[in-house]
Amino acid sequence: MIFDRIIYFPSTSVNRYRRKRECIVLTKPHESPHVFQQLENIEQTHVVEVFYLSDDKYESHIKAVLSECPDAKTDEIRAAFVKYEEEFYIPPQDALRSIIRRFQGDKTPTSSSNSGNQTTKPTKKVSSLSELSGTDRDIEIEVEVVSHNLREQTIRGEQKQIAFGMIEDNPWNEGGNRIRWEYKDWGPNSNITPGSVIRIEGASVNEYQGKMSLNINQGARIAVLREGTRPVNQPGEPIDIDNIPKDGYICIVGRVLSSRDDQIHRKDGSGSIDVVRGRIADETGTIGFLSWEPFNHEVGSLIKIDGAQVKTFRDTPELNFGRTTKIEAYHDANFADVEKLNTNSMKTISQLTDGSRDVEAIVQITEWQKRSFTKDGEERFLWSGQIADPTGRCRMSAWQELPVTEGDLPVTVKLSGVRVRAWQGIPDITVDKVEQVEILKSTPWDEEINLKNHVVSIGLSEVVNSASRVGISTSGTIVSIREDSGIIQRCVDCRRVLRDGECSSEACVGKMESQQDVRLRLVIDNGEVTASLLINKDAALELLNTTEEKLAADIESEGKMEYVQSLRDYLLGRDIVVHGRTIVDDQGAMILSEHAELKPDDGAMLATEIRAQWGVN
Repeated sequence: MIFDRIIYFPSTSVNRYRRKRECIVLTKPHESPHVFQQLENIEQTHVVEVFYLSDDKYESHIKAVLSECPDAKTDEIRAAFVKYEEEFYIPPQDALRSIIRRFQGDKTPTSSSNSGNQTTKPTKKVSSLSELSGTDRDIEIEVEVVSHNLREQTIRGEQKQIAFGMIEDNPWNEGGNRIRWEYKDWGPNSNITPGSVIRIEGASVNEYQGKMSLNINQGARIAVLREGTRPVNQPGEPIDIDNIPKDGYICIVGRVLSSRDDQIHRKDGSGSIDVVRGRIADETGTIGFLSWEPFNHEVGSLIKIDGAQVKTFRDTPELNFGRTTKIEAYHDANFADVEKLNTNSMKTISQLTDGSRDVEAIVQITEWQKRSFTKDGEERFLWSGQIADPTGRCRMSAWQELPVTEGDLPVTVKLSGVRVRAWQGIPDITVDKVEQVEILKSTPWDEEINLKNHVVSIGLSEVVNSASRVGISTSGTIVSIREDSGIIQRCVDCRRVLRDGECSSEACVGKMESQQDVRLRLVIDNGEVTASLLINKDAALELLNTTEEKLAADIESEGKMEYVQSLRDYLLGRDIVVHGRTIVDDQGAMILSEHAELKPDDGAMLATEIRAQWGVN
């Protein structure tokens, strides 16, 4: 019996490869075949075919894989590199580690039986994404779909639709710690929707540059355990800017309001990346963008952007344009012009969010001062103070001296292209250049408003659903009083409340020195939302019509729990009006009150409301 084997060897004359066919002769049935090459004086038919092939750019990478996975097949390794480069745009040097892990994962022990069949690798069932590694395949896990986006992508010359987004593990653990991963659905499966809880069977892990994500392969099985209700954004279908989600890929139509070249410096100091920043707007709102590719659209251009990725920087969504983003001119004679959009894009203090860039606003500076500090042995200066408008107050800082003196205050200014960073949960506007500030002769609001002590009255629902604010007043019904209300002890260094006589701050561990303070911790409700309420010392003593000494004596005589119960008897179910500032984050809304007063009970009005509610005349 004669077999053929193909070998490759380099030519010394040209930088090519030759393919040579050798004959393998099987001498006896019980002996292994041996190889011989056709030589002179040997009477065997021998055919040599020589082909000249172009250089294989994956040769060195294939050899690296074979050195780690000697049982892998060369053609399969080459096909893997081609797939990573052509479908995922990942160069071979970046795909090398993932491909090695893939072929290492393909190794399965062979059965000792005569059949020689390989054993089936069992499904790996996990409850948390933290249990997975970059080589895991055939995974079963239950997750909640955070976002689900569809996109058209060219795969092997064919236009296909794929889905991708974010998932979280531990879907049944409300309020617990969750790990969030990106996923890609190659189906895509029509039963995956945002907000749904699903069980995925047959998924695999993809690791790229140390970041892991989940691949829902075409053969994977999806079981919906809880239906989702949020809509899925169809590819190519524009949405309004005010409806943009916090993450995912979207399509919008908008007009370019600003565009400027910028650079992002790599953290490792290896260089910088040229980018373009700017803002785009429609009649519902504005949003900033960051383009990683050349952006050649002028200010005022109306464009359609398909496949823009939404990323949330601190609390502010931002559009990212990459290689797969399609940007083209759009024509709509009824679309608002730049002047109208610029007017609509003007922000108030109540609309500021942490991480905002290129902000336009008109505010009044009510306090302003200069301070110095030393950095790297050099004295530097920073100007800061309080600003306000009819919707609230916040702070502002400037790295260059503004044409504003303390004697000129209050001064109304227009801010252009400034950025926002939060300090203790409150927005803080940062001015980098003096050109960003224009002094106005008059205010666009009623000049009789004293913004220095101005308090804005808003409903509790607006407090909970808006950003953190200063200088607000709201009301609600007291529905809970915490047990740690009354006398507390604070650390003299960091002002944190002591727990079991010790400060929990890492900088103050073991310190016992404390200072007595008073506070009330309540929860208020308006029938729609709830918010935590912290009332400081002065406001608490005024609300309870007592002194710190008398309050401490009452707690000592009655006991801590008895005193808290007396507070509940007095306050629960009462309506309260509070003034102060708010902190709104992922954990909810908290009101830090500087003044609080109970609404007087009106028995006649209450009786009228109850009769109307129950239909009693």
